[in-house]
Amino acid sequence: MFIRRAFFYWQFPAAVILPAWILVGWGVFAATGWQILGLIVGVMMLTVGMLAVAGITSARKEVRAAKAVSWLDVLLLTVLHGLVISVGFFTEFTALLGTLAVVALIALFWVGIVELVVETRKRVKATLAGFEAQAARAQMPRTPSAPGAVRAPRVDGEYIVIETSERGSSPRG
Repeated sequence: MFIRRAFFYWQFPAAVILPAWILVGWGVFAATGWQILGLIVGVMMLTVGMLAVAGITSARKEVRAAKAVSWLDVLLLTVLHGLVISVGFFTEFTALLGTLAVVALIALFWVGIVELVVETRKRVKATLAGFEAQAARAQMPRTPSAPGAVRAPRVDGEYIVIETSERGSSPRG
């Protein structure tokens, strides 16, 4: 539970810290020319993607209630964070690692969407089942002996209907 809770609290700071590490790594390991502009755009997109994934993960009620992500989230976040950290070292495998990081981010996004939809579907079904049970109880005839019970109308077969000849006239006048 500690690990899942740590990842819950780490996901939003990681969306800023890990892309910043890539910029720091660029300055330390691979500082050359105008490529930094493309890197800045890529880092901004990575930040937005990681914030979106953190938002989708936090949108799930189970995650918010337990303040802990699922084990699948932990696995995918570990892979993503490891790939982003390794990209910051700018080795000959940086292009491959960057591509894998993008794939991991997309996988994390879609897994988060699927988990959110499944959880929401369960909650909606439970709510509708509660509404249906409540409606079924409301339609059941109540016995007159129960407190607050409504008696069913009597059916004697004959009713007297009094009609007035004028609509606005009073019975006295």
